[in-house]
Amino acid sequence: MQLRKFLNDGGTERVNVVAVSWTEGRYGDDSPSRLRSMVRTFHPAIRVVRASPKVEKDFSPLVYVPASFIFDKQGKIVYGDGNREYLGTARLTKILDSLK
Repeated sequence: MQLRKFLNDGGTERVNVVAVSWTEGRYGDDSPSRLRSMVRTFHPAIRVVRASPKVEKDFSPLVYVPASFIFDKQGKIVYGDGNREYLGTARLTKILDSLK
């Protein structure tokens, strides 16, 4: 899915995107400023959560990165299981419409 296009086309009114910094620091120098810069370049509405033991437990078993999860307003997972399944715009829209 072209997440940037979706967000630019009004998606920020329908969904909050949180990126988990899962491997930052595991494969080289940990650089919070580089990570923030990359996210700002991709789309400024994306929030970044740094990996921690609690985050890793909450998202386990995370099989592939990137992985997509969708939560309802109560925090219940309605889509995603840690696999790298393609999530196109049409499917995302259908899932979001079902949450209204």
